[in-house]
Parts: sequence; structure tokens; C-alpha cells
Amino acid sequence: MRRIRKPKPSGVCNVCGKLTDQIEMINHRCTYTLHGRRCAGLFKSELNHIWVACESCDAVGKVGTVICSECSGFGWRLLGA
Repeated sequence: MRRIRKPKPSGVCNVCGKLTDQIEMINHRCTYTLHGRRCAGLFKSELNHIWVACESCDAVGKVGTVICSECSGFGWRLLGA
């Protein structure tokens, strides 16, 4: 059975680089927290940039039954990031 590739993420945080696939989060503050502090960045649209499929999971987001650690389950990486 062929696994279906995930759609490309819709945005990336301009500070920490976290990805989001929720279009409503674009231009809103990042939700990532580290050591109890919330990231100060904003999710910016990256739909017009070049995305490459994750080599580990082939853009599926999982390796076997485990979430891919290389792409955090998104299946894509921003070229040059």
C-alpha cells in the first residue's frame, strides 16, 4: 500500500523555525514554548518558497508507525533552512 504524501506546511515561525499547517495561524504569534517561555516570533507564510520532501520519511511524516524526527511529522523541509 502506497502512503500518501502530506501537503506542504503553510507557515514557519520567523524566530524559532517551527512549522504550522494551520492557515489561520499565519501572522499570529508562535505557540512554541521552551523552559516555560513562549516564543516571541510570528508564523509567516512560506507557500511561495521552495520546499523539499524529507528524505527520512519521503514526505509522509512517519517512519513506520513513529513520527519522523527529522521533519517533526510535517514531511517537508524549507530549502536552505
